[in-house]
Amino acid sequence: MTKEALRQFISDHWGKVVGGFLGLIVGLAIIIFGFWRTLFIFICIALGTYAGKLFDRNEGLQGLLNKFWPDSD
Repeated sequence: MTKEALRQFISDHWGKVVGGFLGLIVGLAIIIFGFWRTLFIFICIALGTYAGKLFDRNEGLQGLLNKFWPDSD
């Protein structure tokens, strides 16, 4: 398979390629770390991604804290 054919395959089946790769990562993580440790890792990744999204929108730490503990004024 040439590089161009591989690029075309990936662009035509992007969702399947990403889904298969994520499934591989999750499966290997469960085999290596166990279910609960893998779940904890993915929860930490999700929380970090959410915090990063807030920082990208320039809300920063103060905006994050205000969402959970709004001012009572």
